[in-house]
Amino acid sequence: MVAQPPLRPLLDVEVDGDWVLWRIAPRRGEAVHLPPDFYLHELLATPPADLEAAAALMRTYGPLVDMDRNDLDFEAQSWLEDVPFDPDDSPWRVGHHRRDVEVHLSLAHEAIRTWLACQTEGGIEALVEAEVDKQQLEQFRLDNPCDVHEVTLDDLREMTVASRLSALESVLSAALSKFSIGIGGLEERQATIYSASFLQLYNHMAERATVRHCANEPCRRPFVRQRGRAEFGQNRTEGVKYCSRECARAQAQRELRRRRRAAPISGSGTPV
Repeated sequence: MVAQPPLRPLLDVEVDGDWVLWRIAPRRGEAVHLPPDFYLHELLATPPADLEAAAALMRTYGPLVDMDRNDLDFEAQSWLEDVPFDPDDSPWRVGHHRRDVEVHLSLAHEAIRTWLACQTEGGIEALVEAEVDKQQLEQFRLDNPCDVHEVTLDDLREMTVASRLSALESVLSAALSKFSIGIGGLEERQATIYSASFLQLYNHMAERATVRHCANEPCRRPFVRQRGRAEFGQNRTEGVKYCSRECARAQAQRELRRRRRAAPISGSGTPV
């Protein structure tokens, strides 16, 4: 496992049109670390098109992605060839363009969903089953008229599974490139929210972590370590049913209310 790198918040981040911007100045915020399971919670919950949500993350933790886009593979970098690296209005401000944010978060969401699907038997097949239909098959045949044999729906599903797994590997490798062997500690690698999130995912892969789903009925989100326990160094992962102490309390209160409603009432109006 690789230790989590420290991040430093950007306190003066603002959204200006298609940009999330901040002034070039020494960082004033204290060093922080991403909370446990950040990639499963906050990152996965951030809509790719929501710049205000991205800015809020940056005020709390620091830059979202690499300024030079070296955390993307070559194909993803090509999608952003026409997107400027910096705004033109001021030499004293830098930032992330809307398309930069959208591409990074969309890739992250797809990679995380692929990995989550792989954690249950038949999960990746079920994920692809919902994506591939007859209309897509017809489009594939139109796009590939020279195939020697006619591709079936099952063939297309198998290709989609292989494509998802290949994309997961490529996205993960690019995101972790700054943590490869080199001189200097983690604090000198200029980690971002994006790269540190994928480092969490990589560590869970390396330890063969078990993914659970929160037993709190309105939540049900995936988690590995319960928030609260990990903050106090109690990183037990076995026998844990809830993603956070708040969810555990909420479900306990919900079940208590159910028991009270189901209990027989005495003549005095109190539960027996």
